[in-house]
Amino acid sequence: MYESFFDNDRQSFMRNYFLNELSKMGKIEKYKKNEIIDIEGNVGIIVKGVVKQSIISVKGDEKLLYLIRPGEVLGEMTYFCGGKDYIVTIAKENSQIAIINRDILEMELSKNPEVYRHFIHSMTRKFRIVMLQLTNNMFNDSIGKIADALLRLSACAEIDSKERISVNMIYTHQELANNIGCSRITVTRCLKKFQDEGIISYENKNIIINKPNGLKEYINTVVEE
Repeated sequence: MYESFFDNDRQSFMRNYFLNELSKMGKIEKYKKNEIIDIEGNVGIIVKGVVKQSIISVKGDEKLLYLIRPGEVLGEMTYFCGGKDYIVTIAKENSQIAIINRDILEMELSKNPEVYRHFIHSMTRKFRIVMLQLTNNMFNDSIGKIADALLRLSACAEIDSKERISVNMIYTHQELANNIGCSRITVTRCLKKFQDEGIISYENKNIIINKPNGLKEYINTVVEE
């Protein structure tokens, strides 16, 4: 359903370049789980681990935006557009990030303008993720929000060897709740309902979506032309 929003071939191409080429030009910094990350206006490439980016209110409420995995980049919007985005970046697990100095990146962009396409792809993908989170929040009730989030995550996932859609559950129930604006208890209850109906199952901590159409029955989504 959301496959048209995400070009996974281009995503793989971008990750390969960032991880195997551009990251080699940077300085590797290590961050411990739950450590706040500040790359000081530079661009960072995740080499190992997973990093989460959120917006946090003055009351401590968290809106999880996205998770950044190896081969993906952070800091690109501030680098190219300036200003301040107020996004809090935290290592979800022990992670390593290649920090690319601005002068080095400018030189690489000058030599290889095609690199701009990778950064544009990264920013566009993040914009679409936030856009779909917003429409999900506007259009759906709690169970619909969770069903929609699973379908969106599955659009970014790979088909496993048994031709099933497997969603890597590096999101905890609380993080999924923060992502869609529900309580953790609601997330757990709805996932249990989907499991009881055979729509999803669990395998090695991954969610397997057995019946995508079953999830679609719970949601109100954008019009597809």
